[in-house]
Amino acid sequence: MGHQISRRTLFRTASGLAVAGALGSSLSACSGGTGAGSTSSDLTMTWWGSDDRHNAYKKALKSFQEKNPKIKIRETYSGYEGYFDKFNTNVAGGSAPDLLQMDTALVAQYARKGVLAPLDSYVGKTLDLTGFSKTLLAAGTVDGKLYGVPSGIGVNQLTVNRSGLEQLGLTLPDREWTWADLRKTATDVYKKSGGKIYGVDDGGGSTLQCFEIFAREKGQQFFSDDGKKVGFTADTLQEWWEYWAEMRKANASPPPAITSAAHNNLTKNAVVIGKALFTFDSGVYGAGGSITDAQLDFLPTPQGDFSGAREGNFVNGGVLLSATKASKKVADSVKIMTFFAQDETAIKDMQLLRGIPPTEKARDLIASGLTETDKLNMENADYISQRVGKATDVLDAPQPPPQGADQIWDLLFQANLAIAFGKKSIKAQLGEFFDQAEGILGG
Repeated sequence: MGHQISRRTLFRTASGLAVAGALGSSLSACSGGTGAGSTSSDLTMTWWGSDDRHNAYKKALKSFQEKNPKIKIRETYSGYEGYFDKFNTNVAGGSAPDLLQMDTALVAQYARKGVLAPLDSYVGKTLDLTGFSKTLLAAGTVDGKLYGVPSGIGVNQLTVNRSGLEQLGLTLPDREWTWADLRKTATDVYKKSGGKIYGVDDGGGSTLQCFEIFAREKGQQFFSDDGKKVGFTADTLQEWWEYWAEMRKANASPPPAITSAAHNNLTKNAVVIGKALFTFDSGVYGAGGSITDAQLDFLPTPQGDFSGAREGNFVNGGVLLSATKASKKVADSVKIMTFFAQDETAIKDMQLLRGIPPTEKARDLIASGLTETDKLNMENADYISQRVGKATDVLDAPQPPPQGADQIWDLLFQANLAIAFGKKSIKAQLGEFFDQAEGILGG
């Protein structure tokens, strides 16, 4: 997982949602089991990630055990693929880990199944969350109780090929830009490049990095609070699709063949292949570094330029650390959570490998050792976080996505693509979208 949630991450996450739903009865039945903690003297901890993240965790945990010799940690780790399948199997078999890295998109389902331990009784005692904002802690909060400690600040932003922009004689837009500013900048890119480069990849089918922000600017969530239907109106989606139809017509965004090829294939992203200078897919740059040699920069998702527009951006919690309810070692797991949140050694070991650090103290500690691109990324995330924190008209952060969310996200992408290819009119596609969405979510 990179510094922000990307569309690719969401589709990977969705497989976990499906598994959590399919094993729902098993999870409920086994939530009161013995857990791994009671059958071993070691505290078991598991996480997913890259080799760099694995090595950073292991280094930090070694420091923790040197300071806490009575707590012995047995580590298991893997890639994201299959991570929650294994976790579900362990939970059903009564051998769940004591402490695990949890996905913000799944925390609600596991908490409500009784798999995760509530942490509120430890807060302010052995669980030190000094410097964590209420907005950030909401990422690990379900039904008013804390079930996971956020690892960092996740924001939705545009990744920009700044060097390509400068070569065309254009400057990076101001962070307080609007959708109209995006249209003008993207059109200028196409003109200045002699028609060789489009401005921004087609966001008509995007979710978090794009459409959800636009809907929130109109006071609408992507999903309803109960998760049984979408939370935005047909008028909002129509306006959105009309905006991107105009972008394609003006060559501000690439034709549908480029958009289709890049779907869930980051190597064919329009910025990566040099066909655009702005992208909503934050996976172009993340914890594993950049997949393009261009000098990158970052911008908030544009603001609404209509009357009464609200702050659409929000902050999510990167990944979480959660304890399992069946564990006999919750108190020790909480000590490890505090260690990663507050200890200078752990903060420096992890750098940006679990997201942009959640507190100002942590961000200051690692700032001097960051690359130029890392610094720009952290500065933009900090800017968005502060802007959201100051906003008086911002909606609450979105609830964890409901089961079926992956199908809705793909439906939005495919519907926009059908419009772009001229297979369906916007009006016809609207009716089909809401009918199919209702069937998927069961509203």
